[in-house]
Amino acid sequence: MKTSDHLFKLIKSLSKSEKGYFKKYANFHVRNEMNNYTRIFDAIDLQKEYDEKKILKKFSNERFINQFAVAKNYLYEMILESLEAYHKNSTTEIRSILNRIEILVDKGLYIQAKKLLKRVKEMAIIHEKITYIPEINLMEQSIYRMQYDVGDLRDNSDNLIEEIEISAMKIKNMAEYESLKNRLYVQRIEMGVLRNETEIKSYDWLLRSPLLKNDKQALSINAKILYYELFASYYNDIEDSAKCYEFSSKLIKLIEENTKVIETNVNFPTHFLYRHSIQCYNMGKYHEALEYTSKMEGLKVKSDVQKVNILLKAYNTKLNVYFKMGNMKKCMQLIPEIEILLEKSKDSDKVLKEVIYWQITSLLMISEQYKLALKWLVKANIVADINIRQDLECIGRIMEIVLHYELGKTDVMEYRLKSTYRFLASKQKMYQLEKIILTSIRKLINVNSRQESMSFFKQLHASLEPVVKDPLESKFLTYFDIMSWLESKIEKRKFEEVVKGKLKPLTV
Repeated sequence: MKTSDHLFKLIKSLSKSEKGYFKKYANFHVRNEMNNYTRIFDAIDLQKEYDEKKILKKFSNERFINQFAVAKNYLYEMILESLEAYHKNSTTEIRSILNRIEILVDKGLYIQAKKLLKRVKEMAIIHEKITYIPEINLMEQSIYRMQYDVGDLRDNSDNLIEEIEISAMKIKNMAEYESLKNRLYVQRIEMGVLRNETEIKSYDWLLRSPLLKNDKQALSINAKILYYELFASYYNDIEDSAKCYEFSSKLIKLIEENTKVIETNVNFPTHFLYRHSIQCYNMGKYHEALEYTSKMEGLKVKSDVQKVNILLKAYNTKLNVYFKMGNMKKCMQLIPEIEILLEKSKDSDKVLKEVIYWQITSLLMISEQYKLALKWLVKANIVADINIRQDLECIGRIMEIVLHYELGKTDVMEYRLKSTYRFLASKQKMYQLEKIILTSIRKLINVNSRQESMSFFKQLHASLEPVVKDPLESKFLTYFDIMSWLESKIEKRKFEEVVKGKLKPLTV
């Protein structure tokens, strides 16, 4: 990507307040040339797609155009500096104070430097910025030597070195938890959805780690967060909802009790609040899920991208909760709002967007709005270009076949059947349920009468009934409940009515 593209994307990522702050910052720091930089900023900000030729033409009579590349680079750095000042937090403040200490030391102002050292050390401890402790302590020892302060050096040296060693041990401890987290993440991505007991057992290595013996093995708050996150992720992966909810609750409690430790990154609490809301509705705790969704929506964001991602997560949770509460009307009311958000969220979480497209497709199918469902399914296929959620692609292909059947497009249906069967046959892993559906549904093309259709639906339902009793196989039904669809055909009832009859009761 060219630097110009970086500058354009950076400017477009700014919120209204960030843009206002930048202009004040630019006016203060570059008084002689402020018009040049703010004018370039405004010209780029007005563009929907970056077009440098138009920018060059607009400023063709200006002297700075001869060094436009330099001006762009300077503008880019200035925007980052303004954002750093605007989003000041404990990390940036600690770094700033350490820079000031170095300046004071260079000027021989050791007493002032030591006063700041005490302050910055307290900040690092309160906010658990343990990577700064060795640097702070080494600076303190250096100042003692520069002052020829033998007494303080003798009295404090051992404690300062011990603090460095303890910090190093905590940093190493946290790194070991991060290593476990990375290994778990890689396995999850490579294996995808677990489909048998052997694959579930392949995760047992995590529980054997000495770091997970108990939470005392975690030597810092951040390490404890990783400890509970690992357990929550493990039980989520093997689909033990009760255990996952248990550890997710402990994790949320730990985060809420240590806000100063996690204050610097809104993505951090967003991630855990969202995941906990999912565990809440998995356990039938619908009101609790909405409560944590509201907490997530109330977080202070630093960019429009963060805001959009939070809203997408919130909508995802709300759709699931309202659906499981049997409130399809509320789900349908949310869809237009979500559609507007999805259309303008180019840089947001692609995987989450893909999930929401499939989610809405499924809801529209249940409400028997098949034409509109197909429209959303097409959008889902367009978004699914990163090929991470292969399980959704498999389900989506079968949903598409059913949609073409409902819309009477048997010619398209036959083509999609062949391509879908080839796709699934090429996979290393395939649901037994998928095999039965694809093998059976081919016959549907040649069904000519209502009696033959009813016979087909009953046979397919009978074939699938013993298979979906397996919890691993029943995961397929999360996005497309084919059993309820078949029952609606057999019993001549509304698809939505059949689905609602199977929903979990509300848990307080």
